[in-house]
Amino acid sequence: MKSLQLHLGIGLFISLIIVFITLWWLGSSSIRYLAEEAVAEHMENDGANILSAISINDGNNVTMDINRMEPVYLEPFSGDYYQVVASEQVIHSPSLVDQNLDIQTLPAGEISKLYVTGPKQQPLLVMVYGYSKMNRNITIAIAQDLTPTLARIAIFQYRYTLISLVLLLLLIAAQVIILRMGFYPLARIQMQIKALEQGEIAQLDTNVPQEVAVLVREFNGLLTVMEQRLQRSRNSLSDLAHALKTPLTILQQLSREEVLQSNPEAWDTLQAQTQNMQKTMERVLKRGRLAGGGSAALKFDIQGEISALIYALQNIYRDKNLSITFSAPETVGLFIDREDMLELVGNLLDNACKWAKSTVAVSLTTNQKIHLVIEDDGPGVSEDDLARLAQRGTRLDETVNGHGLGLSIARVIVEQHGGQLNMGRSNKLGGFFVEILFGKSKIE
Repeated sequence: MKSLQLHLGIGLFISLIIVFITLWWLGSSSIRYLAEEAVAEHMENDGANILSAISINDGNNVTMDINRMEPVYLEPFSGDYYQVVASEQVIHSPSLVDQNLDIQTLPAGEISKLYVTGPKQQPLLVMVYGYSKMNRNITIAIAQDLTPTLARIAIFQYRYTLISLVLLLLLIAAQVIILRMGFYPLARIQMQIKALEQGEIAQLDTNVPQEVAVLVREFNGLLTVMEQRLQRSRNSLSDLAHALKTPLTILQQLSREEVLQSNPEAWDTLQAQTQNMQKTMERVLKRGRLAGGGSAALKFDIQGEISALIYALQNIYRDKNLSITFSAPETVGLFIDREDMLELVGNLLDNACKWAKSTVAVSLTTNQKIHLVIEDDGPGVSEDDLARLAQRGTRLDETVNGHGLGLSIARVIVEQHGGQLNMGRSNKLGGFFVEILFGKSKIE
């Protein structure tokens, strides 16, 4: 999907371009209009002066007192011209030399504006006025070279264009800054979601613009609902554990009755089924806790938590006098749910301690991925069993006696967090080897 910021930025950029082009056109047109109006006003005054210099003699011919004309009309091809038309009689300014202006006669009181090409191919503005003097219709055309005016307009347009471009760039830069400031609340929400994932906050801050306030409230509401569902799931599983504990205890007590012990077949069946119930209950309880998904609501302190697990397991297996070594970067933490990691490492360490002869090694390194290895010097697993364990979807708790349940829970947790679990024989200690890989995004 296209970026909203880019989409709005392009829209604003196009709008600014249209506005500036429109303003440039209006400014240029207005300047030219005002310049031509000023020239036309000057021409109208010249036309009145020319009319006052016209006289009609006894032969009803039009004559002019050329001495009353401005010098610019006397200089050949000066760019200022006039032409007087009275019936068949045409009088033009000396500046036209032997050229004529192509104009139409007008009735008295009418005015016409023309754009023509002058004697030197220069652009001319021609104002044509219709007059009546001594019962004679007289048409006077005043022409002026627009070249100097157009040159000044071109200079204005050049400067106006430069200033407009500078202002346009400044406005675009300002719009970029404004857009970034406007989208900052979304960036802040993104950072808060990251903080939420890392367990630094419980909900998003609702102090946001009203445009995204509804989204934030709905998101927080969804978090609350999911947390409530997860809690209800855990409570229900806890109730299930307590509900099963009593009948399971009764069955175990019944297995000790002399009546059953005198019937070895029935006793073996009861023992096997109660043990299966115990394992099933344990598996369901542990897997059920993961129903809400692999949430990173809390950070996992590698040094502190794993060291505490090792201490607890050394006490549990103190009769074996195990040497449990642990190495990991001191400052590294993981953005993985604490309970999930405790269960994951706890199950794998428990398996390792159960089968180890004397040594268990735990190591964690970070490079391109989080690399957690737990290995022991026990008997390990046969190649055939390893092949079955490597198959996805295999019920591990039904495959390898003693390793199955812990590995089953471990695989569920690892997959919930998008990781990878590998198993094999330890090259270092010779026993069972478990390798867990998580993406680098899980590193604090």
